[in-house]
Amino acid sequence: MKEWLEKREFWKFEKPSLAMQFLYDAEEFYRFRGAEALGYLCRGRTARNFILRLFWHLSDESGAYCIGAPLGIAEIGRTNPDVFEGFRNKFVSLIDDWEVERKYVVYGMGRVSYLIEDAYPNPKKKIKEVLREEERAEVVAYAILTAKKLGLSDELCVEAAERFFGEKVVIYDGEKMVEVSFPDVLSMSYTF
Repeated sequence: MKEWLEKREFWKFEKPSLAMQFLYDAEEFYRFRGAEALGYLCRGRTARNFILRLFWHLSDESGAYCIGAPLGIAEIGRTNPDVFEGFRNKFVSLIDDWEVERKYVVYGMGRVSYLIEDAYPNPKKKIKEVLREEERAEVVAYAILTAKKLGLSDELCVEAAERFFGEKVVIYDGEKMVEVSFPDVLSMSYTF
């Protein structure tokens, strides 16, 4: 099944739950691709049910915490904007939940940027906070890319990149995991 993800042959998955298991994968690349597969496979009522399920897997009560759940929520939302409408505020608010992997929320916000522009909490304000306050370079790299998608100023991105000057991070660029250094991340853009 990993080969299906590598080649983006998502139609080969018989059901979305088979793709969902990759949101737990130890290799980060497969988390991203598993989420993309969910976006491809889930439509209508199935999309809504999987978004609910993924939010559930972010709670302590589920007993099966899913690190890649924000990625899955974003990808399903991106391909089902009518369904995502009812979840966009809750999704953006995940950025303040310290139990959720923040880099995946920030990346997901970039993927659904056009769907969350007027969400509450304000996504631009939240990304500005990440750019100014986040201490992990990897999260800031994704925040710079998301800031561009949201139309935030380049000046703010440059200031954030300067804090990590010379550091290297490995991030997903929409195709593969790439190593990028600061300030080179400023010249990148999402490939989607």
